[in-house]
Amino acid sequence: MIRDRKIVRVLISFLLCAAVMIAALPMRAAAASVTIWDGQSELKAGRTYYVLAEIKVRKAITVPENTKLSVRDGGHMKIMSSGKVTVNGELSVAIGGTLSNYGSLNVKKGGKLNIYGSFRSSVSAELGVSGNMTVFNRGFAEISSSVKVYKGSQTLVKGVLCFYKSSDVKMSGKITTVAKSTLELRGNMAISLNGVIDVSGHLTVGTASNVKCSGKIILSEESTYTRFKTITLTKSGQLLDGRPEYEYEDMTVDILIDEPDVFRKGIDVSWAQGDSIDWETVAASGVEFAIIRAARGYISEEKPMAEDVCFRRNIEEAQKYGIDVGVYFYSYASSVEEAREEAEFFVETIKDYRIQYPVILDMEEQYQGKIGKKKLTNMIDAFFGVLMENHYFPMFYSYKSWIETYLDMNTLDKYAVWLAQVGDEVTYDGGYYIWQYSFTGKVSGIPNEIDLDYSYKDWPTIFKKYHLNNM
Repeated sequence: MIRDRKIVRVLISFLLCAAVMIAALPMRAAAASVTIWDGQSELKAGRTYYVLAEIKVRKAITVPENTKLSVRDGGHMKIMSSGKVTVNGELSVAIGGTLSNYGSLNVKKGGKLNIYGSFRSSVSAELGVSGNMTVFNRGFAEISSSVKVYKGSQTLVKGVLCFYKSSDVKMSGKITTVAKSTLELRGNMAISLNGVIDVSGHLTVGTASNVKCSGKIILSEESTYTRFKTITLTKSGQLLDGRPEYEYEDMTVDILIDEPDVFRKGIDVSWAQGDSIDWETVAASGVEFAIIRAARGYISEEKPMAEDVCFRRNIEEAQKYGIDVGVYFYSYASSVEEAREEAEFFVETIKDYRIQYPVILDMEEQYQGKIGKKKLTNMIDAFFGVLMENHYFPMFYSYKSWIETYLDMNTLDKYAVWLAQVGDEVTYDGGYYIWQYSFTGKVSGIPNEIDLDYSYKDWPTIFKKYHLNNM
């Protein structure tokens, strides 16, 4: 009996060992199916290939269906100018891996391009997506090449996808971005009738971009949007903005109450200084901000509403040398309708620029003072309404005596004031955030006399916080 029990125990032990060995067989078989790829060998269906070092693809290669080619941590796969990679299966780039395209990369219908690490497609390259492309949380895709995103394709962005200045994108598929992701459009992009960009992360439209949309661009409620240039919508094109409407209170002095005070030195300039300003020298002199005249209102048929002749040079040169800028419009309006037209012209003039300081209405003509406080208030509200509809922070400029005589500041005190009062101290009883204290200042880099200003808020930080002024 005891002997029989021993035999049973031996048999059970043998069967357990056999079961463990059999269970281990698939793992060993799977491990054996992974091949280190050299960039030259034919890829066979049903296999997994790793790229562990730098390899160069110089010929036509196909990743078959049910096959995975993975660029692993430390690996770098370069598709050279003579190389052509067609993906019917899966091409992935692991965290720490890099895929560089200098030739041709085509993700066919049913194929997948998964970016966990880094992907670059250079100026000379071609990229085609008919299947699925995903940029994962830590993934970074930089595309400077010609791109075709075909109808039915799906591109999902969880990390960062940048179409750079030299990129040329023809898009009929769909790009979807999730919260906390980034999509940058800095080159040419033509979105066809079937094309869709659905944004829940951050969308940037760059200064050198040329985006034409015949399909849809959808900004979800949680998305953010930085626009340095306008998207061109065709007759069928749609920009569907689902973000919450800005409250006008977010663009008035209400947002300044809890913001700390700062002290900045600045100047304001217009056509009167001509085109002789040496902005590099001005920046070196310690000037921290410049308020630049952008345009003026209608004077007569001989002098219609116009952009300041020095505006673009001044703003571009000032920002080139690190000087923050605000902009102002000199008004000649005498009605609500004219004030609104001036504001629309103003917005059109400044729309391509990031404005770090307030967007300002300069009203000081004596005949405007005779219009009456109620009508002037309505005119200023109409002008600022247009600015706030375009997410610009408004500010009013005039002399102390003009403000005190012609305006009802009990009504208009919701707007920030840039006060002109020459002297060593301010005697104006109302609130102000920029003070123009001299008309006869001297600044290195400017040959003639210049207006001098002090500013008391960190405007660039505030505007970035509230996504105002294209910041």
